[in-house]
Amino acid sequence: MTEPVLPALRLEVASGQRVLLRQRERVVLLVRGDLRNYGLQVHRTGGYESPLPPLHADLVRREPSWLHQYEAWLRASSVGPLHAGTWTLETRPLPAYSMHADLVRSYPSAYLDWFGDGWNGLLPLRELPREDAGRVKAYRKQAVDGTLPPLLLWWVSAFDGWLILDGHCRLVAAHAEGIEPRVVQLSLAMEPADHADVIHSATARHEQTMASIERQIAAGVPGAERAAERMQRAFEDLVSEGFAVRTRGWPLRGGVPEWERIAAESSGPGFSG
Repeated sequence: MTEPVLPALRLEVASGQRVLLRQRERVVLLVRGDLRNYGLQVHRTGGYESPLPPLHADLVRREPSWLHQYEAWLRASSVGPLHAGTWTLETRPLPAYSMHADLVRSYPSAYLDWFGDGWNGLLPLRELPREDAGRVKAYRKQAVDGTLPPLLLWWVSAFDGWLILDGHCRLVAAHAEGIEPRVVQLSLAMEPADHADVIHSATARHEQTMASIERQIAAGVPGAERAAERMQRAFEDLVSEGFAVRTRGWPLRGGVPEWERIAAESSGPGFSG
């Protein structure tokens, strides 16, 4: 299947760290870098539409392969982020702080503080529901019995974190039951040829390093064996990764003036300018 050149859900960028997320023709997220405090101001405008259809109870009871089901839905979606390139879709655990301390709960505006070395949090594209909301109650039962479908997250390099594409209610339901929800991550990856080049270079460096460590082991150098184990684990982790690359953005037509106009109309005073 050929992906569109311009996806329905896409980042558009202007100078001065101004970014917006557009879905079809509607702007659903505005972002502005805060150079002084090293973070991002964000504002969601409402109207975001998930690329996944509603997850009906009969489908959940059949317990499909969610990874393959999500892939099929994303490829068929008319409102999703896929474009030409190599994509990875994988199940993965997230650090506890990503799911809790760095989960953005304020809505519609929020501040993503990178603390000087990154963020790695979750940004909902919709307002998180209350724990007593009807859909959340239904999902809480699934969370308890282990059938809760995973969240769908999109890794966006410009934020150093994830956008929640689908699963806002499921996230709240899982947290209400003290359960960590499963996660499926969507990210753009290296092209296969580039990936092969990186693996080749990394393998050559690894073999040289291991040869040096093995000589130290033979000489009885204390700690050399532990160093070899750590290097081997690090190399295996490197090889198994999908080598995510920078999320693609398109130039915003109209540049800074257009971004400022949209921000003024969408977010009110205090965000633009």
